[in-house]
Amino acid sequence: MKVLLNYACELEEIPQTVGDLLGNLSRQLDKIEDTLSEAISQTYENSATKALSTIDTLRQDLAKIDQRLMDYTSILAGYVKTTTDIKLGIDPTASQETEENVES
Repeated sequence: MKVLLNYACELEEIPQTVGDLLGNLSRQLDKIEDTLSEAISQTYENSATKALSTIDTLRQDLAKIDQRLMDYTSILAGYVKTTTDIKLGIDPTASQETEENVES
């Protein structure tokens, strides 16, 4: 079951927060590396059925990482847009309210 998590921080903390989140991925990448090594060993040991299962697990884990990277990309893109708007003198909260009124 997937759930939606909300995370709040100050605008200027967004790059550091995303950096921390990216750092947390390193543990998952270690697991990916171990799983990949396992799949390689299984193919050399002529255990094709086991290798297929391990490769499927590897693909699912990579998909989870890809989804998180997409989330982090979206967060940073929003940060860049907001900070650019602020520098241009555009109130980012005003544009958000206008978009919500258009959708209604």
